[in-house]
Amino acid sequence: NCRFVILGNHRDAWTFGAVDPNSGTAALLEVAHRFSKLQKRGWKPRRTIILCNWDAEEYGLIGSTEWVEENREMLASRAVAYLNVDSAVCGPGFHASATPQLDELLKQATQQVQDPDISSLDNILLMILHLFFGIKKIGRLGGGGSDFAAFVQHIGIPSAIMSYGKGYPVYHSMYDDYIWMQKFGDPGFHRHVAVASVWGLIALWLADDKFLPFNYLSYAEELQVCQHCMENNNYRCRVRNSRELDDRLMMAERAFTDRDGLSGRSWYKHLVYAPPKHNKYGSKPFPGIEDAIIKAKSLNSRESWQSVQHEIWRVARVIRQ
Repeated sequence: NCRFVILGNHRDAWTFGAVDPNSGTAALLEVAHRFSKLQKRGWKPRRTIILCNWDAEEYGLIGSTEWVEENREMLASRAVAYLNVDSAVCGPGFHASATPQLDELLKQATQQVQDPDISSLDNILLMILHLFFGIKKIGRLGGGGSDFAAFVQHIGIPSAIMSYGKGYPVYHSMYDDYIWMQKFGDPGFHRHVAVASVWGLIALWLADDKFLPFNYLSYAEELQVCQHCMENNNYRCRVRNSRELDDRLMMAERAFTDRDGLSGRSWYKHLVYAPPKHNKYGSKPFPGIEDAIIKAKSLNSRESWQSVQHEIWRVARVIRQ
């Protein structure tokens, strides 16, 4: 099939790297093993699944960025989604960040995979709390902290990153080793199994569903435009061409990119999510507008405030198209 669902993890580490990145590499190998078992039973995915293992992530996301730039045209026209796992496990609790159309898939996958740190009853109670009170929101991918950056910010491919645990005391130190993982990060390695299960399940849905399971309501709510555009619709559309619908869904994220990129940072093409100018790890919505406002406050000239208006116009244009 000429449509791709891409899974990626990097293999280089500053030291032993039991958490970063080897927990993610272990999860990637587990996903590959499960897909191999399915293939032996006759399974063939509707869309091609590509498993990537990047090098030189710690030196500036070099491996993934170079591959994305080298294959830009192919990825822009054929890539359905990119699912990244970096430090897959460093403690309890599932955490994820994604472009908004993948929110529902992440929620559905975590509802089907048992959290190794809580009972089934606790899981049901948490689901109810999340449903009614919106607890534990999914983060966004505006920053540049891992290999999803080039996929989202340079091309506009729907992407996600997931892990168990968030933040750990031995990050990028010589103590990030197997002993720490076995004693503290994941005794019994049940969290590794869980994150591989969530990762693989989302990949299966993206690869096998007849129509791409993207939900853009999250985007509409987040951008505060057309919040009710898909609510209370009583009509049914007849889809004559599933490939045409798939392509429209796939290309929707690309619509938020601009060929000229951010002002002064042309590599960053995404106008809605990107890292701030002075913090490549951070994430900011509408970064071009913020950059222009900061500059205008500093210069306080007519031209600089006109630049702010121009950046607002650029963002409004990509949202409305």
